[in-house]
Amino acid sequence: MPALILLIILGIDWASGYAIAGYCMTHGVNPYAYAFWQSFGPFMLLLVIQTLRRELWLEKSGVIYAILCGVFGIVIPNLLIYFAAAHIPSGLLTVLANVSPIFTYPLALAFKDERFSFARLVLIVIGFIGVALVVIPNQHNLSLELGNGWLYVALLIPLSYAFSAVYLSRFHPGTGSVLNYAMWMLMVSTLCVSSLAVMNRGYYELRFNDFNSGLIVLEILLSTCGYVLLFLIMKMVGAVYYSLVNAIAAVTGVAYGYFLFGQQFSGLTVVAIGVIVLAISGLTYTQRMRNSQLEV
Repeated sequence: MPALILLIILGIDWASGYAIAGYCMTHGVNPYAYAFWQSFGPFMLLLVIQTLRRELWLEKSGVIYAILCGVFGIVIPNLLIYFAAAHIPSGLLTVLANVSPIFTYPLALAFKDERFSFARLVLIVIGFIGVALVVIPNQHNLSLELGNGWLYVALLIPLSYAFSAVYLSRFHPGTGSVLNYAMWMLMVSTLCVSSLAVMNRGYYELRFNDFNSGLIVLEILLSTCGYVLLFLIMKMVGAVYYSLVNAIAAVTGVAYGYFLFGQQFSGLTVVAIGVIVLAISGLTYTQRMRNSQLEV
């Protein structure tokens, strides 16, 4: 039960980030500037935490691992999220960004990190049907120009997350904690994004009595709490149970979009979201059952 409560809190935490990003991107904050603060802020806070825990250094293999995970797990998806947030309602963006489990299994098969399962293949197909119902043009009544391609660009977000997850599992060096890798990944992200921000003149000064600045600071705190919760959940129940957070974040994101931003969804879109959440939950359950059988 404690793990489930933490999982729900983490799902709400992640979904809150999409809602905040959606607001900031449509109210004058440059995507590069936002990405910089969301890498630099959590990095500094985790640096303090890891200094207190006396766990800062990684082996050489761990550094290379953290660099690749930082690029594919933070830099690429975060920039895609912040650019897409100006074109896609936050509720729908949250759903699309959290379909990564649907992409993870095929990639894991390609990397020979998973064995073939007919049940999981069926769930993957169901998940893709749900995604198709969301992205096929003219199938819902959102005030969104589907022809501009941003829904399809948004699908690169879960693909990047999925690749990062498979790489994280397949090539883990075997040393170092999740929290320590998160700190190093955020350091890599900060270096990459700060360079892009300078080249594109993307900067946003944090100021008192500025609503956007307050939201940016709030998201820095939420992101840092999210990494700490990730660390706790992974220690308590492992990575498989943790993946259920995608379904929780998707549902919470839709609720945020509806109640906070007045985003309306057609009946077909609601059905599509339900199908996606069902597929994610099913994939999590089947993976958990498979792991239980392997442990017996």
